[in-house]
Amino acid sequence: MEKKMLNRLPLRMRKKQNTEEMILFVAKQLFQKKGFSKVTVPEIADEADVSVKTIFNYFGAKEELAFRDEIQFCDQLILSLLSRKENQSVFDAFQEFIWSLIHSIDPDQLIESLPGFHSWMDEPALEQRYLQLWENYEKRITDALQLEFGHTEFEPTLRVIACQMVSVLKTLGSKDFKNYLKPIPMALRYRALEKWTLKSLDLLSGIRDHLQKID
Repeated sequence: MEKKMLNRLPLRMRKKQNTEEMILFVAKQLFQKKGFSKVTVPEIADEADVSVKTIFNYFGAKEELAFRDEIQFCDQLILSLLSRKENQSVFDAFQEFIWSLIHSIDPDQLIESLPGFHSWMDEPALEQRYLQLWENYEKRITDALQLEFGHTEFEPTLRVIACQMVSVLKTLGSKDFKNYLKPIPMALRYRALEKWTLKSLDLLSGIRDHLQKID
């Protein structure tokens, strides 16, 4: 019996993952089409062919559906910082993460593929939640840096460093940045993105020296 349960477990986990992904997919499609405020949880449940209770088993609130991608993105960033290569600075790991992200974007779908801001987030109902998202990024990166460098109490310098790192991501994922790219001819957009990324990381390069002193 134990062997049978072990055999079933991976399938059950896959089904849960598929259900979660389907709910997210349907929710984002509806948000994109109608706007966040005009979409209800029962509507999402109906389109995803699940119950409202099932949705709340996976997500605590409708807002979590709108911001799940960004939360997972933060998880990936922190993992890249903490699992960096031996003798690689935290800043260099951050820089590598950013370039890996840039190079993973389809040049033909550049604006649509940039992480962060989605059209449905430009609603008053989500404005505060959007601000909290970036504050959470800053706090989590600060916590990761404090753990990395052995600080048991809050270190304000590390919070400033985290804020500077997040400023690049915040700008990259913003509505304003996407509007900045739109007038640029499609054939030149990717080059413009690379140029902006290079300049932005160069502005933050002082972080590398400071973190090496801490290390």
